[in-house]
Amino acid sequence: MSTSNPRHSLPQPRQLRCETCGTEQHLTIHAITAMGAANGDLVTVSYTCNDCRGFQEHLAYAGDVAAALHHLPSLAKVIMFGDDYIHCGFPMEEAEFEIERLCYRSSSVGGLSTVSLPTRVLRCRCGFQLEVPE
Repeated sequence: MSTSNPRHSLPQPRQLRCETCGTEQHLTIHAITAMGAANGDLVTVSYTCNDCRGFQEHLAYAGDVAAALHHLPSLAKVIMFGDDYIHCGFPMEEAEFEIERLCYRSSSVGGLSTVSLPTRVLRCRCGFQLEVPE
């Protein structure tokens, strides 16, 4: 009698590699998210293949992702690592809080309407700047 429940089994960590091309040589990593202390060194990693443009996201071991980061020829311009945005190898720092106003024309109102979105401005040591939704 088996006590395992197949509906509750977690996906198994996989190596970083393009399932279409069968290689790990042409990947660009976009995001790495830790799964929490209860899951050991498991992370969720998102990446694309530069050859076939295929996107993948799956569980992986943090050590495997760290090794891939060290050996991959290209990285995304900005990598989201948990809650941090990384550019030039360093976490970007919050610069200030800004409100972005978007305008649109509505035929029912008969004029311009605005929408306000709270955002954060992040800056890198190199001067690169990124505005992300709050």
